[in-house]
Amino acid sequence: MSFWKGRRVLVTGGAGLIGSYVTELLVRSGARVRVADNLERGNLDNLSTCISDIEFYTVDLRDLNLCRLVTRDMDVVLHLAARTVGVGYSQLHHGEMFTSTLMTSLNVLQACVESNVRRVLVASSSCVYPDGLKGPIREDDSEHGNPEKDNEGYGWAKRMTELQVRYFQAEYNLEIAIVRPPNAYGPRYPFHLPEPHVIPALVLRVLQGENPLRVWGSGQQRRSFLHAQDAAEAILRIAANYANGLPVNVSGPDDIGIGDLARLILRLSGHNERPIVFETDRPEGAPHKAVDLSRFYEATGGFKPRISLEEGLQEVIAAADRYLAAKAEPAARGL
Repeated sequence: MSFWKGRRVLVTGGAGLIGSYVTELLVRSGARVRVADNLERGNLDNLSTCISDIEFYTVDLRDLNLCRLVTRDMDVVLHLAARTVGVGYSQLHHGEMFTSTLMTSLNVLQACVESNVRRVLVASSSCVYPDGLKGPIREDDSEHGNPEKDNEGYGWAKRMTELQVRYFQAEYNLEIAIVRPPNAYGPRYPFHLPEPHVIPALVLRVLQGENPLRVWGSGQQRRSFLHAQDAAEAILRIAANYANGLPVNVSGPDDIGIGDLARLILRLSGHNERPIVFETDRPEGAPHKAVDLSRFYEATGGFKPRISLEEGLQEVIAAADRYLAAKAEPAARGL
């Protein structure tokens, strides 16, 4: 991590699930860190270990003037802020997801140009890939067909962001890295969101006693998950070593069926006996999202995740349990 020592770095979304780990790693690496976050999904508690060592701005990045403010005097910008929601919400709000996501990215990159930022990392998404691809999915598979149907608005916004990166890199000679993380998870997930992603959604429903446990889709859809702390280290390696405008899949090497994931969560939370019902009339997203990691290993120097899915799920279960207990306290006191 010697690349980061002494550099002035902005992390958008730096109080969020992945961004908070990125911020911590940067501080430990000797960077001078500024964080921009609207705190809708991020939480200052996520930065408790380093909040006194950073600059923090609460901003809405859909405002170009605020983007100009936070990118000023920066050497590197890591654009991790995103309007990320569960598939159920995304399926019904393609216009909102497209507009909000693309507006933020357009503003951040434009501000980087105006502020003479030399190096930028942009977080794209595995939602850029079409449905029906047979794994492992390569980065150039996004060039054919529409993005996955259930997340189409968000997927198109990310594709347009990557196109913007290509044009800006050529026109302004920027050094830009692009990462496509699939399903990051961890104990810093914002459990208060009304439409959580699959791991926090299942964990919360298990801990709240849902019986039988309802799982959207057939349970046969497969996903690769990566702990946010591992994702953060990989992202910093890519930003330092692979700022050539080529997108990089960021994922763990293994994938798991959603039905098997639900069974694992039940076992780890002590509810092995609880039955599962698969709701095949509900959206389930792409059937398979196992990605090719050849470019990832090249860009990260062969990085391998350090946190297993079982270990990471235990962290999420413990964090969700604390969240539910804190939520219940006012009711217990009659407030």
